Amino acid sequence: MSADVLTMKATVLQVLDELPAERLTEVLDFVLFLNTRRRENKVAVPTLNLPTVPAAHLMPLSGLIAWGGDAVADVERLYDNE
Repeated sequence: MSADVLTMKATVLQVLDELPAERLTEVLDFVLFLNTRRRENKVAVPTLNLPTVPAAHLMPLSGLIAWGGDAVADVERLYDNE
């Protein structure tokens, strides 16, 4: 452990010694909560592998579909231009 961590632990223990006994239950609850969250965060979260497209391929798509346009005509225009 680093010197900073040891100093911080010593400070925490000093503050705990100054707390009234009836407040130690709250501290214990909080520490258990933090420990539970730490364990939950260690669970591997699946990552998404999203396909990427170069920006040059996106420009032809701009203006392809207009608001309030005809969806059938838009799809036909999309596939007719291939």
